Amino acid sequence: MLGLACLVSLTLAAWVTATRHGNAVRPALATALQAWLLANHTGLAISGGSVGIVPLGLTVALGALLVRSGRQAARLSGGKDLFDCLAAAFAVALPYGVVAALLTKPAAWGQVRPQPLQALAGGFSLAVACALVGALRETGQRAVVVARVPNRVRRVLRAGLAATAVIVAFGAVVVGAGLAMHAGRAATVMSNLDGGVSASLLMAAVSLAYLPNVAIWGSAWSVGPGFAVGAKTSVTLGGVHLGAVPAVPLLAALPANGPSPALARLALIVPIAAGLLAGWLLARSRVPAPTTHGPWWERLRLLDAAFGLAAGAVAALLMGILAWLSAGPLGPGRMAQLGPSAWRVGIAVMLEVGLPAAATTWLLGWRQLRSPAAVEQTADAETVDTETVDTETVDTETVDTETVGAQPV
Repeated sequence: MLGLACLVSLTLAAWVTATRHGNAVRPALATALQAWLLANHTGLAISGGSVGIVPLGLTVALGALLVRSGRQAARLSGGKDLFDCLAAAFAVALPYGVVAALLTKPAAWGQVRPQPLQALAGGFSLAVACALVGALRETGQRAVVVARVPNRVRRVLRAGLAATAVIVAFGAVVVGAGLAMHAGRAATVMSNLDGGVSASLLMAAVSLAYLPNVAIWGSAWSVGPGFAVGAKTSVTLGGVHLGAVPAVPLLAALPANGPSPALARLALIVPIAAGLLAGWLLARSRVPAPTTHGPWWERLRLLDAAFGLAAGAVAALLMGILAWLSAGPLGPGRMAQLGPSAWRVGIAVMLEVGLPAAATTWLLGWRQLRSPAAVEQTADAETVDTETVDTETVDTETVDTETVGAQPV
């Protein structure tokens, strides 16, 4: 509950130092509770629509605190094996989810009505995942769990994670460059806030909380499908079609309406480069097994290409999940659609990362098989196989001779 306490303290500080505020403190407390519930993926129903866009920056902060809680629960319970880790994670997650559901009552204010079942499911899911990670780290069971995963699966997961990290990092760079280019516009938005320094600080905190969301939007733009800032709007590599935009400093990084410059299409190089990186990682960790025998798919090294496609599927799944988490409604009407489409982003990443990864893995594996060391190893393996066959033949003939000689006349 430390995260909730920090949110309440920050909101109350902004309320007290505001230039103009009412005498009732209940709205300020309700706002802090609503922000905490949003970070736990709880929808807020309002008149004619809902607010469901999750502040991922705040979610990450709450997740870090829950990891620490999981470690402490495992330490206090003396956990040693995987079952103890699961017990510690549930011991943290169950009360956390119940408290989230109960807090939907005091968080309701005006037309805002949080959803109790979503609060229970979202809070429990976040807490059990993060607390389990903390418990595994505390008991040393993380290495045991990782060791149980097959080596090929670990290679594919590592390559997919690396490709996803490259795409998300580029999205963050795009957002940073956009904010730097339109810093004056962002400063104007901050100066127009009617609330003094406290309102500016609170808006800065909100912007930090939603900064990962906007970074993922930049990643969705770089892979092609882009994102929406309202119904019937789009920000893609092909062009920008926007209407009225909410007065948020982060959205000052949005480009102007019209076709995108030709250089913007070069952003497609990033997911392709991520696929090349994934293929290189797979080829580097591959154990060479040069052979001219075996099924045709082994002779043609098609498994290498399959591993590359699997790494692309991992990156597509991760980017789809991130796109889904970063998007959501921000009210009724045209603001009911914000962020990228998860399935469109997933398909684009699968094509732009999976195909280059498959080609790179296959080509590098083909080069390894035709290197002098691999050719020598293949020749040695074939020589050993031939000698083994000859030895077995000689042994068989010897046994037959002895059998014939041992027969009675």
